[in-house]
Amino acid sequence: MSSYGYSIEPVPRDKRGYGFMENFTIWFGAGISIAEFWAGALLVAEPLSLGLKLSLLAIILGHAVGNLLLSIVGLAGADSGLPTMVLARKPLGLKGSYLPSILNYLQLIGWTAVMLVVGALAMDSVSNTLWGLSLYHVWIIFLGIIVTLWTLVGPEKWGFLEEVAAALLLILSVWLTYVVLTRIDLGSLWAVEESWAGFWVALDLVIAMPVSWAPLIADYARFSKKPSHAFWGSYIGYFISSGLFYFLGALSNLTLKRLDPISIIVVYGLGVPAMLIIIFSTATTTFLDIYSAAITYKNVFSKADARKQIIFVGVLGTVLALIFPIEEYEWFLLLIGGAFVSLTAILVMDYLLDKETYKQPEKILNPGKTMDYSAITIWGIGFIFYMLLAAASLIPGAYIPVFTETGNTLGSSIPTLILISLLYTLIKHPKKH
Repeated sequence: MSSYGYSIEPVPRDKRGYGFMENFTIWFGAGISIAEFWAGALLVAEPLSLGLKLSLLAIILGHAVGNLLLSIVGLAGADSGLPTMVLARKPLGLKGSYLPSILNYLQLIGWTAVMLVVGALAMDSVSNTLWGLSLYHVWIIFLGIIVTLWTLVGPEKWGFLEEVAAALLLILSVWLTYVVLTRIDLGSLWAVEESWAGFWVALDLVIAMPVSWAPLIADYARFSKKPSHAFWGSYIGYFISSGLFYFLGALSNLTLKRLDPISIIVVYGLGVPAMLIIIFSTATTTFLDIYSAAITYKNVFSKADARKQIIFVGVLGTVLALIFPIEEYEWFLLLIGGAFVSLTAILVMDYLLDKETYKQPEKILNPGKTMDYSAITIWGIGFIFYMLLAAASLIPGAYIPVFTETGNTLGSSIPTLILISLLYTLIKHPKKH
């Protein structure tokens, strides 16, 4: 598998080494993240203000739907043996896939920096509490080195590393769950009367997290021995870990009234175990960003050396984390992320409506068309629609006919996924709907 781990060529069946457990551990590790903890805390904060019951319902339904979309893209990767941005050649055309590749490359560098900043802030809070030492920049460099080296190990050796990390993270997560549950009155939280007003935006917030991984999943699913291993490994692995951390974030914020997971870690006084959670979760999440950035780059520049790209992205992400405050990335990442909700809908529908072609990877690698302008137009419509909805969520009173006077109460991801799925099916596959 080693020669294919740094290539965008189809991975032959006899060169694939990932079973259910390898897929499970990769996505279990991806879901244990401070980002998930923070997103869960948002569900119960203003303006959504859900209680325990409705936030739990949003977490379960959101992951059920979001993971389905994520894992279907994984199926396309497992059937074809191709990474995600190469799969985009099928609906968008050869050069049509370059634009989402460039956007994905930029967002993955950005996410690398964000995850290093968040991880370093958490490490710094813990080291301050334990030893009275503030080592923020040291932690950024330390975590940057760890995740870059982890990525360089390569797909053929990730299985073992991820299994060890998943076992440790599972033990630490069970312990963290025990700590949280022993410090709250679960019964009284469950009995609180709740309003449904923020439920749909909360559901959207949960769905958006697994969908945000869709541009990456086939990069790993292509190494699967069977498509079912890719589908169920990613679905169950990410569902368990991401769902748990969403729930812990919501539960902690309901109890402590703190949105910031870093301050929650300090309040709980978790010490060394918290540092281990931060180190391993940063590694098992961020290496996916670095590796996929390198593979995405090769979709545009096929002769590029993926290993050199891994080092470049790791170093650049670390430098950006050292220089820029995290707030500088928020709108940039929202802007780019909006492009991938509609692309996910296109990839999912194209696969479901034309599965046989995905079993013939050469037809995807060389699609016979440079640009599919109708598919690109649909993608662009989805991006604009998503951003309008996102703006309405942030600007009270924004007047767009489908919104209420207090802004968008539907979220952005769900309406965009529905619209683009329908548009793509009706326009590109009119005889199959």
